[in-house]
Amino acid sequence: MVMALSVREQDLSQDTERDGRLADDAPARARWLLEILATKWTPVILHLLNAHSPMRSGELRRSVPGISQKVLTATLRNLERDGMVIREDYLQTPPRVEYCITELGESLIPIIFSMETWAEENITEVLARRALHKRADRCGAEAFEVR
Repeated sequence: MVMALSVREQDLSQDTERDGRLADDAPARARWLLEILATKWTPVILHLLNAHSPMRSGELRRSVPGISQKVLTATLRNLERDGMVIREDYLQTPPRVEYCITELGESLIPIIFSMETWAEENITEVLARRALHKRADRCGAEAFEVR
């Protein structure tokens, strides 16, 4: 008798297959790292936890304007799954949960700082090129041809 896998079990199976391929595929490892870092909130949360660990969920939410509780929870769960943060549950009333950055998470901080530095050094040029591109789209490419 063949048993159907639940959606979660299928996801775990696919994750395991993908993770097995990562060991032998440098471009896949780079994409995987970018998957972690390229989310909107991951670098911000890791940066905060690096500076102020441990932090409670409410502290993190107040420190990250614009993040919803749902997105914060999902981001923290993903970071915990990947070993970047540790969730510490205190069995007390009222319940208390704190998050701390791990050594693995700390090892990403120089990369995050490098990305921030690159953005600071290049944002003016990127924005200027976007504006130029937007004008070219509005005016037609022939308006910007070199004659």
